[in-house]
Amino acid sequence: MALHMSALTRSANQRFTRVLARTSGACSLGGGIWSMHFIGMLAFAPCANGVFSTLYSALSVTPSLLGAWWVMRELQRPATRGLRLLGSGSLFAIGIAAMHFGGMTASDTASYTYYAPQGLVLAIVVGVGLATLALAVHQRLLQSGARVLYATLLSGSLLGLSVAGMHYAAMGAIYLPAGLEVAPDPTAPDYWPVVIVTASVCLALGLLVLGVNLGVRRNQLFAQILRSEARLRAVVDTAVDGIIMIEGDGRICAFNPAAERLLGWSAAEVLGRNVSMLMPPTEQQAHDGYLQRHLRTGATSIIGSGREVHALHKEGEQVAVRLAVGRVQTEGPPLFVGFLTDIRQRRAMEASLRHSEEQHRTLISNIPGVTFRRAGGGIWQPMFLSKPVETLTGWPAEALLSQPQRMEALVLPQDIPGLTEAVYSAIDAGVAYSHEYRLRHRDGSVRWVRESGRGVYDEDGQLRWIDGVLIDHTETKARNAEFEGTVTAINRAVAVVEYSLDGHVLHANQNFLDMFGYTLDEVQGEHYHLFCLDTPQCHAETALMWQQLQRGDFASLECQARVKHGELLWVQTTFSPILDACGKTLRITQLLTDITASRTLSEALLQAKEKAEAEAAAAARSTFLANMSHEIRTPMNAIIGFSETLLDTPLGATQQRYVETVYRSARSMLRLLNDILDTAKLDKGAVQLEEEDFVVADVCHLVVGTLRIQAEKKGLHLLLDIQPQVPAYLRGDALRIQQVLTNLMGNAVKFTERGHVLLEVGYHQGMLQLRVQDTGIGIAQEKLSHIFDPFAQADASTTRRYGGTGLGTTISRQLTQLMGGQISVRSQLGAGTEFLVQLPLPAGQAPERRLPAAHGATLPALRILAVDDVPQNLELLQVVMQRYGHNVALAHDGHEAVRLRQTQDFDLILMDLQMPHMDGLEAARSIRHWEVAHGQRHMPIIALSASVLAQDRQNSDAAGMDGFATKPLELPKLMAEMARVLSDPPPATPAGAPLQAAAPAATSTYPLDDSVADWDAGLALWGGVEPLRAAWARFLGEQQGRTQELRQRVQQGDWEAIRTTVHRMRGAAGNLGLQPLQALLAQMEHDAQHQDRAALEPQLPQLATALAQVEALLRASAPAATPTAPPRTAATLSPAQQSQALAALHALGEALQQGEIASPALQAVQQLLPAPELVALLEALDLFEFERALECVRTLSTRLETCVDDEPHAHLTPQP
Repeated sequence: MALHMSALTRSANQRFTRVLARTSGACSLGGGIWSMHFIGMLAFAPCANGVFSTLYSALSVTPSLLGAWWVMRELQRPATRGLRLLGSGSLFAIGIAAMHFGGMTASDTASYTYYAPQGLVLAIVVGVGLATLALAVHQRLLQSGARVLYATLLSGSLLGLSVAGMHYAAMGAIYLPAGLEVAPDPTAPDYWPVVIVTASVCLALGLLVLGVNLGVRRNQLFAQILRSEARLRAVVDTAVDGIIMIEGDGRICAFNPAAERLLGWSAAEVLGRNVSMLMPPTEQQAHDGYLQRHLRTGATSIIGSGREVHALHKEGEQVAVRLAVGRVQTEGPPLFVGFLTDIRQRRAMEASLRHSEEQHRTLISNIPGVTFRRAGGGIWQPMFLSKPVETLTGWPAEALLSQPQRMEALVLPQDIPGLTEAVYSAIDAGVAYSHEYRLRHRDGSVRWVRESGRGVYDEDGQLRWIDGVLIDHTETKARNAEFEGTVTAINRAVAVVEYSLDGHVLHANQNFLDMFGYTLDEVQGEHYHLFCLDTPQCHAETALMWQQLQRGDFASLECQARVKHGELLWVQTTFSPILDACGKTLRITQLLTDITASRTLSEALLQAKEKAEAEAAAAARSTFLANMSHEIRTPMNAIIGFSETLLDTPLGATQQRYVETVYRSARSMLRLLNDILDTAKLDKGAVQLEEEDFVVADVCHLVVGTLRIQAEKKGLHLLLDIQPQVPAYLRGDALRIQQVLTNLMGNAVKFTERGHVLLEVGYHQGMLQLRVQDTGIGIAQEKLSHIFDPFAQADASTTRRYGGTGLGTTISRQLTQLMGGQISVRSQLGAGTEFLVQLPLPAGQAPERRLPAAHGATLPALRILAVDDVPQNLELLQVVMQRYGHNVALAHDGHEAVRLRQTQDFDLILMDLQMPHMDGLEAARSIRHWEVAHGQRHMPIIALSASVLAQDRQNSDAAGMDGFATKPLELPKLMAEMARVLSDPPPATPAGAPLQAAAPAATSTYPLDDSVADWDAGLALWGGVEPLRAAWARFLGEQQGRTQELRQRVQQGDWEAIRTTVHRMRGAAGNLGLQPLQALLAQMEHDAQHQDRAALEPQLPQLATALAQVEALLRASAPAATPTAPPRTAATLSPAQQSQALAALHALGEALQQGEIASPALQAVQQLLPAPELVALLEALDLFEFERALECVRTLSTRLETCVDDEPHAHLTPQP
C-alpha cells in the first residue's frame, strides 16, 4: 500500500496531493510495521504473559512513522544511488529497530530480558540490507520500464522481509537469565484486547490509506481528463486543415478556426445548421443522400476516403478543397468528422508547373539549332532530340531515337575521331566542350555543324547524361571562305598593316614590308609614329585621328609616310577599325597605296597653274590699282587744294569749322587711300603708325555716333560699355583704332536684323580690349577659319543680300597686327558673333579740345510753331531757331498746337509725335481737317521723333505731315529737311543775325567727360557751355523724385505710364547731349513696352546713378562764354550757275547709271548747291547705293528746272 501511494505521489501534479499521498503512505507503512511488531510480540511467550505499557506502546510507533516517511520521500525521487541509497535503507532500518526495541521496553518483561550482541548486529544488518535492496529494486524496475504493479509487489515484499527479518532476528537474540522458567500464567491478563486494538489500528490505517488513495486517484483522473480534452481542443484549434463535426442528420456540431479561415464563416454562424450550406448547390442534395444511405445500409463510398471537391465560401466563391470524412464510433447518435485541406495553392503550383513545362517546350523548340540529350554510356545514344533535327539531318527525331546507330552513321567517318576525343576529354575534365564537324543530310548534302554540350553528373560524381545543342554553320563557313578569299585578294593588291588600339604593329603583309623596306620582325611591336613625319603637328594630328579610330570612326587621307632610311612617300591610306559584336573597337587595319608619282605630277601641274594665275592676278591688280589711284587722287587733290586755299581766307567761325572738317577728312581719306592702294607696302608692314595721346571715350563715341542712325533705322540698340578700369587717355594711333572699330561695328550693324550691337571696352595689364558683340546672323563654324581672308564672306548669298567686298575684317586684322595686337572671333550660326581686339597701348595724357563752332543757317527768317511735351525740347528748339533769326511760338501738347494754328499764321510747324492727351499724329490730322473745312492754306508740318522706324514715317505721311526729322536734333539735317519742305521759300535774303555776337574762333576748352555727356553734340545744339549747363540744371530739377515714381509704377504694373515717362526723358536727354543716359532710357522704354519687370527693376538704380553723374558733371563744369558764329551770307543762283548745276547733275546721273562716280561733276555740284540739299545724295554715295543716289540727282534736277521756269533766280543757296 505504501509503495502504491509513492507511485501516486510521483504522478501527482499538485503539491498538496503529493504531501497527502506521501503522509498516508508513511502512516500505512509505519502502522504496518508497528502492528506486525506487537502481533509478533504476542507470539513470544514471555511477552504474551506480560503487561504492556500503553504509553510506551503508543510512543513506539513514532520511529516507524519517521522511517516510513523517509522511505516515501526517497521513493518519490527519480533516481537514488550509492551512499544516499544505503543511507536511506539504514535510516529505515534504524526506525524499525527503534520501534522494535521501544515496543519491547513497553512490556514488563523488559526487566529480565537480555539480547545477544551477535543477534542484534544480525538484526540490524538484515534490516539495512533488505531495506536498501527493496529501494534499489524499486528504482531499477521503474527505470527499466517495468509495470508499476510488478515493481510495487516485489519491492514491497522486500520491505516486508526487512521488517520481519529484523523483528525476528532481534527476537531470536533475546535470552533469559539462567534458571528463569517461563510458563503460562493462568492469572495473566487476556491479550485479545491488545490484538483487537492492534488489528483495529491497522484496519483504520488501511482504510485511511485506501480513502486517500481513492481521492488522489480520482483527482489525477479528473486532471488527466481535463488535460486530454485541452490537448484535443488545442490540436483541433491549431490544425492547419479545417475540421467540421456533424451529426447523423447533417447538423454541424463543431467548426474549428482553420475552417473559419478557409470558408469565411465563424463557428457561431454555422453551429446547429446543416452542413449543406457549405457546399455548392450541385452537391447539396447528393451529400444528404450519401449520409442517409450510409446510415441505412452502412455503405462507405465517402466514409474513410478522401476526394477533391469544392466548398462554398461565405462570399459565394467556390474553394477547391480535399475532403476526408470519418465516422466516430460512440454510443448514441452517429457522429462524422470532416477534414478539409485547402488545395488552391497546390492547384496553382500544378498550373505553374504545367505553364513552366509549356515554356520549357516552347524554349526548346525556339532555340536555334537542335537541342539534344545523350545517355552517359556513349555519345551515339540520344535520349532526346528537338524537332529541328529533321531540318538539319532530314530524319525525324523519332527515327533517330529508335535507331541510335543511325545518328553515328550521319557523321562523316573522318570527323568521328575528333568529335569523340573532344567529348570524352571534356567529360573527364568536367568542363563544357564545343566541336565543329560535318553531317551528311538525308538528301546526300554535307552540313557543317558546331556541337556544344556539357556533362550532367549525379551526387556521386557519376555521369548521368550529356546536354547540348547542334548549330548549322554551313552558311557561316561559306561566308568565311568568301571573306578569306577577299582578304587574300586585298593582301595581294595593297599594303596592309594591323595595329593594336594603342597604335603598335600587330602584323604587316609583304606589300607593306616591301614599300617601307622593313622585315616583319623589325616592325612588329613598333608604334605607328615610326612611319610618320617627326613633327609636332604630325604627332598632334595623328593623336587626334587615333582617338577617332578608337571610337570606331573611319578615316581616309593622303599624307606623307617615312620609310626605313628616312625617305618620304606620298600614300593614299585608309584606316578601318575592326569592331566586335558589341561595336567595340578591337584593332585598327590600315590600307596603303603609293601615290608618290601621281602626287609629284599633280603638284607640278598645280604650281604651274598657280604661278600663271598669280602673274595674271598681279598684272590685273597693278592695272586696277593704278587706274583707281588716278581716279580717286584727282578729285582728292582738288578738295585738299581748295580747302587749304579757303583756310587762308577770312571765314566765319562756322565756315572755318566746316572747312577744317573737310580738310581733315580729305587728308585722312588720302592717307588711308595711300596705304590701302599700296598693297605691297601693307603686306610688307610698311604702313607707319602715328602715336599720339587720345581720349578712348572720344574714339568709341565717335564710332558709335557714326553708326547710330543706321542702327536705329534697323531698330537695333547700339550699346557702349566702357569698363571703370579703362584709362581716360591712351597713347597710340587713334585713327587706326577708329578704322578697326568702324569696320567691325559696321559689319555688326549690317548683319544684325534685331537685338543689339555692343562695344565693350576693357583694359588689363597694359592691354586695351575692344569687344564687339552682336545678335546677328552669325557665322558657320566651317567659315570661321576664312573670315579674315581677303574678299571672304559667309557665302554668295551674303554678298547679294548685304553687299560689301569682304575686305573689312582683313584690314582690321592687318591693322591690329601692325599695332602689335591680335584679333579673334567666335560665333554661333543664328545667335550672333563676337570679335575681340587686344592692343598693347600705354597710358597717355589729357589732350586739349576746342569748343565746336555753332551751325549756320541758310534759311530766311521764319515764323515757326514748335510743339513738344518736354520743356527742355521746346527750349532747345527756341534757342536754336532764334539763334538764326527765326520767330518761335511754343505749344506743349496737340490741343494747344491745333488752337494756335487756328488763331495764328506760321511758315512751319515742328511737331513731336509722342505726346500725352493728343499726340502729334492726331494733331496733324485735326489741323489738316480744319484747313480743308475752312479753306486755309496747307501749312508745312515736320514730324520730330526719337524713332527712325519706317512705320513712323509712314504714319506721319498718312497723317498729312510733310517732313520727318529724328531726335536728338542734328541741325544740318533739320535745316535740310526744313529747306526741302519749304520748296518755295521766301526771297533769299539773309536771316537776321543771331542774338549773340560771333567770335572769330572758339578757343576755350570745356571739361572733358564723354562718359556722361557728348559735349560736341550738346554744344552744337545749344551754342555754348552756359546754355547747355542751364538746360541740364532745368532737366535735373524736373527729374527730382522721378526714380521713386518709376519704382512705384513698376510695382503697380502701370506699364503705359512708365513707357510714356521714360520716352519723354529719353527725348530730353538726347537733345541735351546726354547720350549714355539716353541709351539707358531707350533700353528702359523697350523693357517697359514688353512689360519685363525682371529687366526693368535693376535699371532703376542705374538711372539714379546716371542722373547723379549728370549732376556731378554740372557742378564740375566751370562756366565759360561760348560765342556763336553768325550765319553765312546767301546768294541766289545766277542763270549761268543754274545751267552749270544742271549740266553737272546730268553728267553725274549718266555716270551713276554706268555704276561709276563722275568726280568733276560731283565737285561742281558741291560747289554750286547748298550742303543741306546734298545730304541724302552724299550719304547714298558714301554707301555706294548708286540707285538711291541717282534718284537724288533726278530730284535735284527737277527742282532746279522748276526754279528756272518759275523765277528769274533760283532760291537755292550756293555753297560758299
